Amino acid sequence: MNAALRKIGALSIKDAKDLVRNPAIAVCALMPIGFMLLYRYVMFANVPSEAEAEMNSFLIGTAPCFAVGMICAMTILYALSEEKEKHTLRTLMLANVSAGQVMIAKVFVSLAVIVIVDVVCFFVIGVDVSLLAPYIAIAFFGSLSIVLLSLVLGLVSRDMVSSGVYALPIIVLALLPMFSMFGESFETIASYSPCGGMYDLMVMLQEGRLFTSDALVALAVMFGWIAVCAIAFVLVFKKLGKDN
Repeated sequence: MNAALRKIGALSIKDAKDLVRNPAIAVCALMPIGFMLLYRYVMFANVPSEAEAEMNSFLIGTAPCFAVGMICAMTILYALSEEKEKHTLRTLMLANVSAGQVMIAKVFVSLAVIVIVDVVCFFVIGVDVSLLAPYIAIAFFGSLSIVLLSLVLGLVSRDMVSSGVYALPIIVLALLPMFSMFGESFETIASYSPCGGMYDLMVMLQEGRLFTSDALVALAVMFGWIAVCAIAFVLVFKKLGKDN
């Protein structure tokens, strides 16, 4: 057990260093913060006071969706396919590191980066600090479905070129809730998307409706997608493991 934890820790440190050293991954991790700064202080700089609550609801819901989409597309999908193409994973396997340990390390680093970026975005938005704890909890669990889906696509992709193709649907799915304002049909589709439950819960948090019956559907959607993506990951992981 201790040996496995040490290996996961070493892999996590390696992944964190790769994130810092790779400019593309580092920029993608900083992009959500940049967009929140753009929205807050440029696009919404002159919003009237009566519309400020609606603006904050949009930003607090958009920030974690943006973060998980951009970060997972690079720190998991791109990084995993790069390691496969450069045979880094094969080298790790020969060094008595299991594939499961590699996956756990990537999930740990990705979630850590997502939470850090989400916290920075929270303070950029400037909402009540008392909302920080539930905000982090919702962002953490709401991000799991996209993290698991990114692992699935990372395992399926053969090289960095194919990962670029798979990265687009990850980003689109994550950002889908942002388009709920375009009409009822868009709102319905967005609410039942992988990040739809998280977005709706964030809006309810800002509006003070999080601990009401209104949140039950959003919670069901969020944890339903986590379960679906977890099953998909287990099936793909087992299949590819046998194929290899």
